[in-house]
Amino acid sequence: MAFLNASRARGPIHLFSSATVFVGSVEIHDLFDILTEMNSRPNFHEEFRASALGSLCFERFCRAFFKWYCPLTVEHSHRLPDAPFLLCSNHTSHADSAVLMTASGRSFRSFALIGASDYFFRSRRLRWAVSPLMNVIPIDREPGAQSLSACLAACRQFMQQTGGSLILYPEGTRSQDGQMRAFKSGAALFAIELDVPVVPAYIEGTHHILPKGRYMPRVGPVTVRFGEPVRLAPPRSGELPRERRRRAVEQLTQSIRMLSSRRDPQELAANLQENETVSQFH
Repeated sequence: MAFLNASRARGPIHLFSSATVFVGSVEIHDLFDILTEMNSRPNFHEEFRASALGSLCFERFCRAFFKWYCPLTVEHSHRLPDAPFLLCSNHTSHADSAVLMTASGRSFRSFALIGASDYFFRSRRLRWAVSPLMNVIPIDREPGAQSLSACLAACRQFMQQTGGSLILYPEGTRSQDGQMRAFKSGAALFAIELDVPVVPAYIEGTHHILPKGRYMPRVGPVTVRFGEPVRLAPPRSGELPRERRRRAVEQLTQSIRMLSSRRDPQELAANLQENETVSQFH
C-alpha cells in the first residue's frame, strides 16, 4: 500500500504529509500519531488484523482520496455476493487494494489482502505502517506445502470469524508496464481449496497515478469493473489436480480480460477462444 506519509518515511508505502486531515466527521490531526499509538501494543498474530480505529481512518481517507483527488468510477458493484468471496483482479499499483475496497462500498475490515510475506512481513517499517490499517494474510512467493497449508488455514479462519472476503492478485506481483501478466497457478488453487465464489475485477488508472517505483500519486481518474461471480468448473473424470488448476487459471484469465475491454462480452469471448485455438497449433 502506498497511502501513508511521504515526508517521514522512505520505502514502498508513502503518500501525503502528516498535516491535519478532515474526513467526513473525523478529524485526524496526525496519522503518524495514530499509528504510533496502535503499534505500541505488541501483536503476536501470524497475520495483520487491523484495529477498528485504524481501519476506519484509512477507509474514510481512501473514500475522500478517490472522490476528490483521483475520481473513482465503479461499474457493477451489485455483482458482489453477500457471502464471502475471493476478489481477483489485475495488479499494477500499490493503490489497487485501497481502490478495490473503496469500490466495493463495504467496510475495509471485511477484507483481507493475501500479501507476499517477504514484502509485508520482513520489513519492520512496512509492518509498522500497514498493520493498523489493513488485514493482511502472508503467503510465500514460492510456497511449500507447509506454508501454503498455513495460509489457507488463516484464510478460512478469517472468513469464518468475520464473514469477510479475500483480495488476491493472480499475477503475483505488480505489472511494470501496466499490461496484465500471466496468472500463476496459486490463484486457482486458492479458489478451488477455499470453495467460495470468485469475483473477477479489472482496475484502470492506478498504473498512471501510482506505478511501481513511484511514491507520490498523480492526479487522474480510476475505474473499477466487477464481473459476475464465477464458480470454477468441477474436476473432470481422471483429471489431475494440476490440469484442473490450469483450466481454472484459463477461466480466471478470460473473465478478467473480458472486463478490460468495453467490447461486447460475447464477441470478446469468441476472439479469446479463437486465439487459444490458434495457439494450440503454433
